[in-house]
Amino acid sequence: MHDLPASTVMRVDDDRVELDGQELFTGSLDEAVARIVGLVATGGRHLVVTPNVDQVLNLSTDRAYREAFESASLRLIDGAPLVWLAGSLGASSVTRCTGADLLPVVVDTARLAELRVVLLGGDPAVSERAAQLMDRGTGLVRAIGLPMLSSIEDERARGSVDELALFDPDIVFLALGSPKQEAWYLHWRERLPDAVYIGSGAAADFAAGHKSRAPELVQAGGLEWVWRLLQEPRRLAGRYLVKGPRFLKVILDSHSSRRQVREAQNLPRGMDVHH
Repeated sequence: MHDLPASTVMRVDDDRVELDGQELFTGSLDEAVARIVGLVATGGRHLVVTPNVDQVLNLSTDRAYREAFESASLRLIDGAPLVWLAGSLGASSVTRCTGADLLPVVVDTARLAELRVVLLGGDPAVSERAAQLMDRGTGLVRAIGLPMLSSIEDERARGSVDELALFDPDIVFLALGSPKQEAWYLHWRERLPDAVYIGSGAAADFAAGHKSRAPELVQAGGLEWVWRLLQEPRRLAGRYLVKGPRFLKVILDSHSSRRQVREAQNLPRGMDVHH
């Protein structure tokens, strides 16, 4: 891979939203699910990433996440600040698709289409509970655990990979947390069965009722991170209070890039930019 960029930039062109040159999906949750089912139909292995602020900041520091982001077949927008940034750059319609929202809707759609779904990794009891609740006796939804791994290369994962291949899933939710889940996928992908792999983080925790989502008004106000911080202050304080403010540079660089393009094309300030 090339050297990591010094900064990450979002650009908008005729409602096409790009992050460092890679297109972000901006449609509705239902449209995202339809796109995922469409990827299943094409065959092969596909990765779906759901970038939030933390993951966007990883683009300039984590080579594995950068590679995963660039190679992904679909990039959904999880973080509310990304939606706001896209709107401030001129995008007229951008929808937030979180992993927590995506998991139950994808499973419902997959179950009706008789597609097999796996929840891979995470707390075994929680993932098993989530799978049981969403399976509804069909046998189409299964939780497969991963042992405590010393690294993404840990060969103890091989048994889980073999079990995954035996089940022959169509869709796999990776519940290892980002950027570990994306790095794990990249390392093991040549041994993984053909399927759509979706980075889902803590989505199974919400599906199992192990953790509670923020109230809708809190989500709408983009303050779900505060809710999660109050629930897990020791684990999330560094992410939200130390690392998170660096997203301001992404905002400033994105608007600076937009101004530069406008000035280069000698367009009046109020006009949209096409580049």
